[in-house]
Amino acid sequence: MTTISLQHLKSEASIETGYMTLYGEYGKRYNNRALNIPGYGWVPCSRKLQMNFTTSPDELMLVISEPYDEYIPVTSEIWVTRTNIVQDF
Repeated sequence: MTTISLQHLKSEASIETGYMTLYGEYGKRYNNRALNIPGYGWVPCSRKLQMNFTTSPDELMLVISEPYDEYIPVTSEIWVTRTNIVQDF
């Protein structure tokens, strides 16, 4: 699995929000929230992001499955989710 921070994007304005249809293992359709990320196109949002939604690039990262990964989701090989970084103050 590869993770890519979206902090390099200049602003929230460069990320569009929308929905896309994902197809499960047996052809079941899922209407899923998605973000149009420059350079990657429409990417489905993880459940974690949908439950605590943001379009702030500082709080987002891409998760991309690799062919050798033990678990690869059926619906998409790329997802956008919230970062795993926790800041202490």
